[in-house]
This record gives sequence, C-alpha cells and structure tokens, in this order.
Amino acid sequence: MNAQFDAVRSAAIRRMLIEDVAASGRRRPRPGLIVGLLVVGALTGAGASTAAFAATGGFRTPVIAQPAGQPQPDLPDAVEAPPGTIPGAPLISLVGAPTVLSVTAPVEHPISGRPDGVTHVRVTVTALTAGSVDWGTDPGGNNPGAAFGRGDIGGRGATTWYDFPLDETTDTFFVTPSRGLTATVSLQYLNLTPTHLKRNAAGQTYGLEGGPDGVPDLIAVSGVSPEGEGVLGYARSGELHAFSPEHPEQPSTPEEAHAWQEDRQEKHPVGWDIPVFESDGTTQIGTFHIG
Repeated sequence: MNAQFDAVRSAAIRRMLIEDVAASGRRRPRPGLIVGLLVVGALTGAGASTAAFAATGGFRTPVIAQPAGQPQPDLPDAVEAPPGTIPGAPLISLVGAPTVLSVTAPVEHPISGRPDGVTHVRVTVTALTAGSVDWGTDPGGNNPGAAFGRGDIGGRGATTWYDFPLDETTDTFFVTPSRGLTATVSLQYLNLTPTHLKRNAAGQTYGLEGGPDGVPDLIAVSGVSPEGEGVLGYARSGELHAFSPEHPEQPSTPEEAHAWQEDRQEKHPVGWDIPVFESDGTTQIGTFHIG
C-alpha cells in the first residue's frame, strides 16, 4: 500500500505522536475525576435529580456515548445550579417509564416514538452470563463496548450504563452481544438541562468539567481527606491537567514528549498527589492522586 502525505497530514501525525506519548500517563482513567455532561451518575429515584459523580466503583462506563461527528441533541438553555447540585452538572428528569429487554442475540430497538422533551436515553446493561456487548445508536457499529468475566456475574461488576444523546435523526438503538453474553438491558428516557459554573470570591470558576461553560478554574473531583475518607472538592485545573509536577504544560514536540515521559516515570513511578480544596480555592480538605 502506498500512503500519500501532505503538510496537513504530516502535522496531524505529529500531533498524534505527541498525544500518544502523553496519554500513557496523563490520560489514564481517574476514578475520582467527576465526569462531565453525558455521564452523570446513578439516578436515585423518579422525577428530577441532579448529577451524581461518576466515580464508577464497580460500574464500568464506556468512554464515549456518541461517535465523533454524530449529531448531538439540542439541549435546553443552561440554568443556575440549584443548591445541592455541582455547578456545571446537568439537572436530570426521567421521562416516561423504562423499557426492559432480554438480550440473547443482536437487537435493534426502535426509539423513534419517544416522548417530547427527551434529550438522552440512559441504557443500563446487566450481564447474566460472561461475554461482551456493543451498544449504542450508530447503525454502523461504532458504539461503546463492555466485557464481563465470570467473576463479575451476580455482583456490581455485572452492570454498566451510559446516557446516550439523542436527536431527530436517531431512531434505533442497537445492542450486539458476543462471546456468549446474555443480559438484561433497560432503556430510560431523560431530559438533561445544563447548569452554569459558579464563581467564588476570588473570581475563580468552579464546578464540573464538560458542561456548557467549558473548563472551570477549579474542577470537581472526589479526593481523600487526611483521615483517609472520601471528600468532594475541587482541584486546580492546571494541576489536574499537568503532564507532571515539573511540567504544567503539554509537550510540543515528539522529542520533548519522550524526554518528559522518561523524567516523569523516574520521578513519579506511582503518580503524585495534588491538593483538593473547598470551592473557595484556598481551604484544603484533601488530596487527589494522579497516575
């Protein structure tokens, strides 16, 4: 095969190389990082609720909900976050009753007749036998996937879920089991209303990363207190997204990326801790581990 290269393609490959090196440490999943708009935590009952954080514990949540380039829903205008809601997190309302499917073979479930006001569908997969499953709204199969081992069955590890965005072009949900998987699949329609970030007395924005206002100065995380207990607080964006403590920015060349990675591995083989604050950005209540 002959590959054709031009300046744009070469630049794109260069960026990918840098990002691939950086991803080996910086972009590993962080169980305590509160995930943004589309992964919004477990519902606690009918009616309206606010987004819980998706520190998934036994749940394994796919990284994507909709393939890149796919249409996204028109969400309602953002509102101020009410008390008890992390700023930037969506308000969630259940719409209609859930539909439960028993899946033993590929399923194409129609969702074109959904109620008005629906922006997402929360799809929960509970594996009954070991195996794998792909599930989503892309008919071409570019959908999230999950795998379940025999040790997962009957426990928390047997369940995973995701909130898939819907628009007027989405009319079918696809579930494709493989490797012997059988499962129960629940579909619950949702309306997600975004909320704005807030500002503290120092003028710093704080809240959930991934909401309508972009990246806050202080990002909501689930950290650990000095007593070893879980705490909900905020980490500085620059510290949370730093390549390493010595390099707060990201590398700009492949050579720099390799050198920084070697330095990081030598100095921080098991990662590093950054402070977690109250929303004021100065009162430290714990730490958050990166790595």
